[in-house]
Amino acid sequence: MTALRWGFLSAGGIATSVAEDFLIAGLKIQAVGARDLDKANQFADKFGISNRHQGYDALVNDPEVDAIYVSTPHPWHHQHALLALNAGKHVLLEKPFTINAREAQEIKDLANSKKLFVLEAMWSRFLPSMDAIFEVIDSGILGDIRLISADHSQYLPHIPRLRDRELGGGALLDLGIYPVSFAVRILGKPDHITAKATLTDQKVDETTSMIFEYKNGAQATLTTCMSSAGPVNAVVIGTKGRIEVAKSFYEQSSFTVFDHTGTVIQKYNKAIQGNGRQFQAMHLEACVAQGLIESPVMSITESVEIMHVLDAVRAQIGLKYPTE
Repeated sequence: MTALRWGFLSAGGIATSVAEDFLIAGLKIQAVGARDLDKANQFADKFGISNRHQGYDALVNDPEVDAIYVSTPHPWHHQHALLALNAGKHVLLEKPFTINAREAQEIKDLANSKKLFVLEAMWSRFLPSMDAIFEVIDSGILGDIRLISADHSQYLPHIPRLRDRELGGGALLDLGIYPVSFAVRILGKPDHITAKATLTDQKVDETTSMIFEYKNGAQATLTTCMSSAGPVNAVVIGTKGRIEVAKSFYEQSSFTVFDHTGTVIQKYNKAIQGNGRQFQAMHLEACVAQGLIESPVMSITESVEIMHVLDAVRAQIGLKYPTE
């Protein structure tokens, strides 16, 4: 596999967590760009990065960079992904993919026209525990999937960005994206959506509940909240059994498989090095080496579909952002 040289677009907290996992996996961070050169230098010093840039244009045009990891707030994902693609770079784009489906489609169209690889950084999809969960689901041991429940609720009053409409605030796009993506991966895009929310004074969602319904009778019940700590677990129920994924279901987690009588038939509990954000980048590198332009695990087509789902939820709960 050909190792890619990575450029980090932004040097914030999420980028720091990702860089730590990159180093565990031996991935090459060649460059970092930030609006503040001092911040870029501090980040580069911490992680042994040779190329430092003030501004994102300089970063994406660095000839020693093959792929860009974008971790700016999601109202800027569209702009920064297009910037990287127009510079001829592959892109790992933080979740949520964009603010809305229109922006997501524009990224897909440009990536396809340039034959460049774009991957949504839905890092949980690439974890060993998630691989094991889908081995169980795909084996048929659970039977036909009838119900999914998943929660991502956290007590996060210390993160002002979540309450700021200008920054794409609210629980849904930051936290709810995980249960939504999980359900869509298993059951596909829902045929009918019902959503209710409690909005803050800033008109972003503090709490959102969703029911996804499918023509085959399956349902998914999903909850998210940014002001209360929830179980952050997931359950997948089939006609022959169920799988219960422990907190936090979107991280490297443990799970238990039961048959329809409640008898335990499998347990999983394995640790990994770091938080696991390295696996998404390793997957991107493998796909590029194979000449792919879409991931078989998290295709850009599916990222666009998920944004359509989130748009439909936001339309029902009355959440609109200033850039729309």
